[in-house]
Amino acid sequence: MKIALFSDTFPPQVNGVANTVHRFALALGELGHEVRVFTISGSPTKELARYTEEKFSLHLFPSTKAVVYPELRAGIPFVKLFSAINAFAPDIIHTHTPFAVGWNAVRCARRLKVPLVGTHHTFFDHYLRHVYLEYEWARALSWRMTVRYYNYCDLVISPTHSLAEALKEHGLKKPIEVIPNILDTDFFAPAPHATTRAQKTLVYMGRLSYEKSIDDTLAAAALVMQQLPATHMLVIGDGPERTKLEQLAAELGIVEQTTFTGYLHGAELVQKLQEADVFITGSKSENMPLALLEAMAVGLPIVAVHSLGLGEILKHGGNAFLVEPGQPHALAESALQLLQDDALHRQFADMSRRMSLRYSKPVAVKRMVEMYEQSIGYAATPDAMDDLKK
Repeated sequence: MKIALFSDTFPPQVNGVANTVHRFALALGELGHEVRVFTISGSPTKELARYTEEKFSLHLFPSTKAVVYPELRAGIPFVKLFSAINAFAPDIIHTHTPFAVGWNAVRCARRLKVPLVGTHHTFFDHYLRHVYLEYEWARALSWRMTVRYYNYCDLVISPTHSLAEALKEHGLKKPIEVIPNILDTDFFAPAPHATTRAQKTLVYMGRLSYEKSIDDTLAAAALVMQQLPATHMLVIGDGPERTKLEQLAAELGIVEQTTFTGYLHGAELVQKLQEADVFITGSKSENMPLALLEAMAVGLPIVAVHSLGLGEILKHGGNAFLVEPGQPHALAESALQLLQDDALHRQFADMSRRMSLRYSKPVAVKRMVEMYEQSIGYAATPDAMDDLKK
């Protein structure tokens, strides 16, 4: 198949959507499909070329820095659009974001009369503070605009059932399938030779932003350190809240035991995860975070909150302890159980690894290709796409 992927974000930007699009592009290319990613970036073309690994191609639309969130880019819609997509002539278009590049995907699919698949990745209403619109009317508007966009698609994909149900509750009319994010469980794997370390390490990985509730995570770490003074807190990632969080670590008296690494990649990232003992997060805004899946794949027990999609990914009492949101004491108590009981830690670690395999690359890509093939097969009879609901 000739597959066009559209996304408003792509590496070297670090976020779940960018990473997911990149991983699916590589995996589809490895299967012999001709893949082209249509996206935006502030990076030079030569730098971006290394991400393709000669398995797919890239086309960049014009863009500018986003005003409210400088880490992101804002696409300029409908500029230099049709000549690029006509030249590629895809069999199917898959959009991953309902913004400028995503609307380009809608126009291209209509012009070429090819199926349009759309993946919705997250709960946008949890991110409204970034645009200074944390109000009920803005949440309602966010859902209305999101559902309006995905109702242009022939098939909608969600990584979790909870997000799929939310889309339907807010008015989605199109067929929807649940396909998990893609995880390289060969690369993200437990250390080949496990060693016992005197110093215990808690790790958080992700964007350092308000919706991740990292203040609760650090507060929990401080409580753990009161009981186990040798514990270290490793914070992997970066974002707009980093300076505030570093100040918070100082206020909590744990600055000497806390390391902010910034973004890590590749083997260095895997090594840091393998050296940790427990993955901990107080985030209430997660759907299917790749960071958490990667932690599971290296065999880390998880301490997290019971919110949104996390209950589908984690098994309370199996590979994770799930507590109520906004409860640092509960996070700390759960982490201490795992740090102080070696047998329980091994049990949770083994279960995390086993559970991560359900998100392995072959499983996710096989399901995605099946959906593409069904969508192409149904394209000649548009009403028949409703059969995918069955």
